[in-house]
Amino acid sequence: MGWRFRRSVKIAPGIRINFNRKSTSLSIGGKGIHKTFSSTGRTTTSVGIPGTGLYYTSTSSSGSRSRRTSSAYTNTASASAYTAAPTAPAAPVIDVAAIRDSIESIYRTADAPINWKKMLLSEDPQDQYFHERAERVLEGDIDTYFEVINDVNPLNDLIQYGSNFECGTDDPRMLAIHFAVNSGTVLGEARRLPKNQYNDLLQDYVCGCAIRIARDMFALLPVRHIVIDAYDNGTDILSVDFKRKPFEALDFATLDASDTVESFEHRMDFTLADGFKKIVPLDNL
Repeated sequence: MGWRFRRSVKIAPGIRINFNRKSTSLSIGGKGIHKTFSSTGRTTTSVGIPGTGLYYTSTSSSGSRSRRTSSAYTNTASASAYTAAPTAPAAPVIDVAAIRDSIESIYRTADAPINWKKMLLSEDPQDQYFHERAERVLEGDIDTYFEVINDVNPLNDLIQYGSNFECGTDDPRMLAIHFAVNSGTVLGEARRLPKNQYNDLLQDYVCGCAIRIARDMFALLPVRHIVIDAYDNGTDILSVDFKRKPFEALDFATLDASDTVESFEHRMDFTLADGFKKIVPLDNL
């Protein structure tokens, strides 16, 4: 890639308590019927008849998360008991939970942070590259910032999630990263879901990418804040300014990506019905 410069506890059979940073939920049921009650007001119900292809899910919310309301119904049983016509192939059931887990995996891991003060004093040959640049990095030399970003290429493992990464700054205390989301590749299967449910996943995917990019860049350079701008099909859809101190206090293993972005200064015009709309980034590269 080139640069352009939940925890859960089983308390009884079929009953689990799930702990997140901002909420707690109670899950009841098994394969046939499963219901989850969240402290945020969201209730998710899944009902299926094993072996029939009949599957139903419904998600409803109240309060501040009322925008996350969706339902889906899939009936893959096409043969009738009163006809001798051949049975059509069953349509695959989309595993929304698996897609969501894939999205969450984007920001749950990140690169190990570089201690530039330690690198300045290091005599370990393995640290030679960083040792030679540590003084200039600590002095806030922007050209050295760009050199390190280009050489280390911290976002190379994110090319399946984003592309066309651009980095810019005129202030050694901050970075601005602009990138294109790859929603068509990452959420291709999810496009068959109802619009509200697809857009819900899309928002978490875009916000999750922004969080992961910020994690890797904070780990690489000693900047105080990072502005992440995302665009899709040439349209700017998200801009968020992550401040290092509150960002590093986040629990990345349990956070909700969209809620986290909304807790920082940001620009995002989004609804479940219409998805993302064009915004003006906080910092134009």
